[in-house]
Amino acid sequence: MIVEEKVGWTKTELSQVAEIIMGQSPPSSTYNENGIGFPFFQGKAEFTELYPIVSKWCSEPKKIAESNDILISVRAPVGATNIANQKCCIGRGLAAIRYPDCNKYVFYFLRLIENELDEKGTGTTFKAISGAVLKSEKIPFAPLSEQRAIVSKIEQLFSELDNGISNLKLAQEQLKVYRQAVLKKAFEGELTKKWREQQTDLPDAKDLLEQISKEREDATKAIGKKQKTVKPFTKDELAELSTIPDGWKWVKTAEIIDPINNGYTPKANFLSSGSGEIPFIKVYNLNFDGSLNFQKDPTFIPKIIHQKELARSITYPGDVLINIVGPPLGKISIVSRQFPEWNINQAIVLFRPNDWVTTKIISYYLQNPKTIQWLENTSKATAGQFNVKVSTCREIPFPLISMEEQQAIVQEIETRLSVCDKMEQDIEMNLEKAEALRQSILKKAFEGKLLNEKELAEVRRAEDWESAEVLLERIKAERAKNGNK
Repeated sequence: MIVEEKVGWTKTELSQVAEIIMGQSPPSSTYNENGIGFPFFQGKAEFTELYPIVSKWCSEPKKIAESNDILISVRAPVGATNIANQKCCIGRGLAAIRYPDCNKYVFYFLRLIENELDEKGTGTTFKAISGAVLKSEKIPFAPLSEQRAIVSKIEQLFSELDNGISNLKLAQEQLKVYRQAVLKKAFEGELTKKWREQQTDLPDAKDLLEQISKEREDATKAIGKKQKTVKPFTKDELAELSTIPDGWKWVKTAEIIDPINNGYTPKANFLSSGSGEIPFIKVYNLNFDGSLNFQKDPTFIPKIIHQKELARSITYPGDVLINIVGPPLGKISIVSRQFPEWNINQAIVLFRPNDWVTTKIISYYLQNPKTIQWLENTSKATAGQFNVKVSTCREIPFPLISMEEQQAIVQEIETRLSVCDKMEQDIEMNLEKAEALRQSILKKAFEGKLLNEKELAEVRRAEDWESAEVLLERIKAERAKNGNK
């Protein structure tokens, strides 16, 4: 038996289906954090997946949303939705949509068209949609019994989808733990233990340090400068550090890496977005895996500023960057060859590789969870924010390892992490597919194609089945009775 789709449906404006209440912000003097009055919501910032979180109350509300009203963000960003789980006050960044017959039906429709609503937003400073735009939005309106069946089917399918997403996210977390374990073992010498046993002529780190110190001293003398002195770890300080293999040596980063500097941010009129002379890296361009994302809001500075005021933080391809303001700490990026020279802001420190320490060893060591923990423990915490001094970055305990073993360590790390990276890519792809499937479910629902023939037949045999047109007439009559237009 073939059951016809969308029997008894109609398409109508949202205002014909639901009451729409635009928010209005009360005087700020009526706000409080002591639970006095009604919970007060102002926009998407208080939203979660379903119900908003209360952080403020209002003693003299201007506009009220009832429990089970749909809350929709009407000011940047436009279109995000939650459901009020209690009577509350709404500011001008929100509207309440009241459809008591089957609120989740309208809620899921708004989730489907969230991006479309955002595109309808207007405004120069930030996007917003008016009450008129929201009220005139057309909704495919099903008979009430079918609305309830559609909502039930959506939530059944979403529950199954959410279980799959939870498993994918759990696998993501397990891969993060595995990645951290690989880096920890690498710098404890575990990954190259067998390799070391097979070597007969590896240079000792103590001899390497002497060679490095002499070469650096000779190099600075050659240009008429004085070698910076770096006070090495004391015996007591070394005793507090973890055990490392024979032939390795704990040193301070500044003993073997130079420069270790941060930058600063020039005046706003020297910053340009999208294009310019010298790329200027900010913390949001750094990633946690050693890669650099300069596609995100790229900023540039003039060459003259780069060469003079920011000369100490001129950055080159192969330099390793770390953020020193968090949380989170631990964003590590290798500077790419996209540009021959770069610069950085004050919240980033650069480490320059040399003949004794490779780019990848610096990058992987800084990603090591033990290194991040050391930075957090030695940072200054103010109001929940970590601030690491540049001088602290010059004193990070760093294992001096022969160049041969550095190469072996990198190979062992990358052999393991390449598998990890592939799995992470697969998980990301499946998460994207899951989100696309979520939208596909909603699309089918409001095309009348989500319920199967058996489910449709059962809905239409219900004693209370009535067409959407009849339902709209009843809604109109009830509004007239209650004095609402």
